[in-house]
Amino acid sequence: MALSAFFFAAMAAVAKLLGKRISAQEVILVRGVLNVAFMLWWMRRKELSWRGKNPWLLILRGIFGYTALSCYFWSVSRQPLATAVLLQQVHPVFTAVLAIWFLGEKPGSRFVPAFGFAALGVWLVASHQTAAPGAGAPAIGAAPLLVGLLGAVLSAAAYVAVRHASRTEHEETIVLWFPLTSVPLSAVGTWVAGPVWPTPVEWGWLLLVAAAGQVGQLFLTRGLARVPAGRATLANPLTIAFGALLGWLMFAEAIGWREAAGGAAIVAAVLMAGSGKKGA
Repeated sequence: MALSAFFFAAMAAVAKLLGKRISAQEVILVRGVLNVAFMLWWMRRKELSWRGKNPWLLILRGIFGYTALSCYFWSVSRQPLATAVLLQQVHPVFTAVLAIWFLGEKPGSRFVPAFGFAALGVWLVASHQTAAPGAGAPAIGAAPLLVGLLGAVLSAAAYVAVRHASRTEHEETIVLWFPLTSVPLSAVGTWVAGPVWPTPVEWGWLLLVAAAGQVGQLFLTRGLARVPAGRATLANPLTIAFGALLGWLMFAEAIGWREAAGGAAIVAAVLMAGSGKKGA
């Protein structure tokens, strides 16, 4: 899960670079095509079936993952990388909620206070992000914030679907159906947004997005298949640190006290949401 956090942060950083000229839907489309080709080759080598035992559940997981990634990439391209990653990392709290309802997993007695910390963290980030230009950095607006939070909710739904599917499906099969579902959906999205032919350098970045996303998905699925969904995502706050570091290195984005305090509150919320008694 820690390794998946690093690769997902790297994927977001490269998607932000590409977002200056290429739409999020086109990035998802290219990523999906490359990942499908790789996974089919990989599964053929291991003599695994791509069909799965519950295709409707796999498709549902793919739809959740596609819409979550669309929200994430859109918000990444319109606000500082650290802020977008920070908002995305609220999803373990939502994951714990959905795991209660759909998987019967108990999040622990500290779960309710976790919502208070999560709300505090989001408020600290939002109050700075939507502040008037005279209060510091130029205001970004509420839309990236809301879309980023929606992406967190959809990511939580995707994680719970992965956890449920891992009871009957092979890990590689679950990973395959994410890009397999996203390809036709993002193809329509690319056509609506207007396709742009990438430059040679942009093709290199697109390959990196696909590789980072693929490796991140493999580690993510492997982690979710082995521990309860509400706890497996406890390593994801590392993505906040990776995102802040990459934002500083690649985009010279400074981290203010509100972002730092908000990040600390969200990390506390995630840790509290996943705490509790160990299950069977």
